[in-house]
This record gives sequence, structure tokens and C-alpha cells, in this order.
Amino acid sequence: MKIVEYDETDAIKVWYVNQLALDFALTPEWAVHIRQSDPRLFPCLAIYAEEGGNILGQVGIFRLPMVSTQGREDVGGIWAVSTHPQHAGQGIATQLLEEAHMRMRQAGLRFSTLGTRRNRISYSLYRQHGYEDTNVWATALTRWETAHQPTRLRAQPLGADGYDFVEQVYTDIAKEYLGFAWRHTPFDRLRRVNLDDIWIMRENTTIVGYAFTQVRKSILAISNLLLRPRVDAAEAIAALATEIRTVYVQVNASRPCEINSFQRAGYHVAFPTWESFMVKPLLPDVSIGEARRLFGIGTDKFLISWLDVT
Repeated sequence: MKIVEYDETDAIKVWYVNQLALDFALTPEWAVHIRQSDPRLFPCLAIYAEEGGNILGQVGIFRLPMVSTQGREDVGGIWAVSTHPQHAGQGIATQLLEEAHMRMRQAGLRFSTLGTRRNRISYSLYRQHGYEDTNVWATALTRWETAHQPTRLRAQPLGADGYDFVEQVYTDIAKEYLGFAWRHTPFDRLRRVNLDDIWIMRENTTIVGYAFTQVRKSILAISNLLLRPRVDAAEAIAALATEIRTVYVQVNASRPCEINSFQRAGYHVAFPTWESFMVKPLLPDVSIGEARRLFGIGTDKFLISWLDVT
């Protein structure tokens, strides 16, 4: 078995593995698109275990921009880890992860990160490789009547302002945070969000944040809530509930102040959820504790979104 890069292997066989293992259509055309639109990718896109002309497994590698107490610092990101079903349990993912970590070290990165779910088999694999769960995700649930409370804030649909305007709102607010508080622009993953699902939050004439929403099965689901520090999360959702009438409300949250806000407002809050953000030190002189201190993980200063993690 040998380890090769995307350009050294058969792109159609890459699609086979991704479709079989992840139900992910990494077609040659989609690979071209993400390479052209996402500067976070390593030049290799991904690495592959190959034997006898067959692809046995894959690990994708990102270089993710973050902000620490010391300024900008890129970290590694693992994505699309997959093993062909006929070759499961043979240590293929282990070899590919070790190769990916080596390449991250060679690129001068001190930490690797990934997003997964704690109820997946792969979660145990990542823990075996030194990744630790940092427990930043929470979900708040309530009936609309509880969410709909008096508020000083207003929620307005994005309208014709477009993605550039949303990116500027993000840039202005993210300056006050650590973690995933810097993005390459234009940010391609944002452009996969329907503009009709983006709402701008204001206090009088001042923009204080935004929310990504969807209404499905009588639930107003808020998947991404970005607010300036000291803006109350439950009050922001109350502004949305004023404009969008549903039976139930569901909000993804990560900052302790958001979680506390929803608890005070009477939401049912699950923390942590099955969603997991994991971090691995790549060098012997750094630790998970240092990652928490540098990026503010677990504090109100840490900014994270499903748009940014792998």
C-alpha cells in the first residue's frame, strides 16, 4: 500500500470511495470547484491509500485561519475521512491520519482540528490519535410562546444587500472575538446559504448581528447566530420570533453566555450535544490547555460556526 495525493490517483475512484463511505459526491467537477473557491485547502486536496490500482481510503487536509490572543494563527483541519467499506478495520485511516499530521507539522502548524459527532465510530478513532473533545456545542429548544418576548432588537430579512454585506457584518463583529474570527474573502461556504434565510439583527439603527434560519416541520431552526458581545441571545431570538411565527424554536449555541441566556429564558438546553469540535496538539511542547487559552475555547470570546469547521 502507498499513500498518494489527489492528482496522483484516479478521480473517478475517489468519487467511488466518497460516495460509498460518506454519501458525498466528490466528483472531479466538484473537486475542481472547491480547489478554485476554497483557499483553506492544502495543495494536495486530500491524501489516499492506494493498492493494486484501488483506492482504499482518504483523508482531506485543510489549513484553517484562526485568531488567538497572540494574533492570527493557522491550524490544521481534517475532513472527509473515509475508508472503502471492503477495507474497513485494516488500519487505513490510521496511516492516513498519521501522514496528514506529519504534513501539518511540516507546514508549521501546531494544532489540528476536526468536527464530528460523538456517537460515530470515528469519534473513538480520533480520540486514539490524540484529539480531545472541547464541548462547545449546545442546542436550545422551546415553544414559540416562550421565545416570543419583549425585545429592544429588530430582525430584518437581508433583502438585496447580498453576500458581500453579510461578510462585512461578520468581519466587523468578529474583530471582538477569538477562534474562527477571520475568513478568507470571498468566503465560498457562506454562498451556499440561501440569502432568504439570512436575517440582520439591529438595535435602533446599529447592526448587532445576524442569524441563519430555516422553517421546517413547524420549527424555526437557527443554525448560526452571530452577535456582538453583550447582546442577549434570547432577546435576539425574540426579535426573530416576532417576524417568524412557528410552533417551536430551535437554536444552535456555543458561547456560555448564550447557553445561560436561553436557560434563563426558559428554553430546554442540551449541552453538550452529539456534535463535537476536537483539537489535537501536533507538537510535544503544546497542549489542549494551551489551545483553550490561546483561542478562548469554552469562553464567551470563542467564535465558532459550522461554516468554519471541517
